[in-house]
Amino acid sequence: MFKGYSWKDKASSTHISFTDKIRTFMKLSKKGIVYGKNVCVKHNVEIRMTDNAKLKIGDNVILDSYVFLQLTKPNPRVILEDYVGIGRNCIVASKGNIFIGKYTQIGPYCQINDQGHSFKKDKLIIEQDAIIEDVKIGQDCWIGSGVRILKGVTIGDGVIIGAGSVVNKNIPSYEIWAGVPAKFIKKRI
Repeated sequence: MFKGYSWKDKASSTHISFTDKIRTFMKLSKKGIVYGKNVCVKHNVEIRMTDNAKLKIGDNVILDSYVFLQLTKPNPRVILEDYVGIGRNCIVASKGNIFIGKYTQIGPYCQINDQGHSFKKDKLIIEQDAIIEDVKIGQDCWIGSGVRILKGVTIGDGVIIGAGSVVNKNIPSYEIWAGVPAKFIKKRI
């Protein structure tokens, strides 16, 4: 078993109870979802998927309480690789492609969006076109609490992002970034 998870600690979000196993089966047994072994969906997780959506979840993934996955038209694809952990009250909203690499841990209250909206003055806000750009998060990243990752961002392997940051540009591997907007702090050594 992976050393970073405390499977035997019943108070830990990584603990998988019998109820969690039943809930996981019920939530993930729908068209368009493929998932691996030891996946855990905690209580009040909501997964909304349009008719052509694809959600792929690797082994040992944990979706903590109140996570909201929203896969809406035109062509949403979300891939969560092995050992990804998504913290409480996170939102992952996809109209295109969102990829999260192995061993990446996402703190509570984060939001990942692969879309935004245009804002031309000659159109009502509600009628504005969506602007969709893929989001890719590498392996072994640590995303702090309350981080916002915006459309078109690629985050390299081993990146750490400080709590409350807004990521609106690419981050190279093994760097630490923080702030609004997120800026380079230092390299990991």
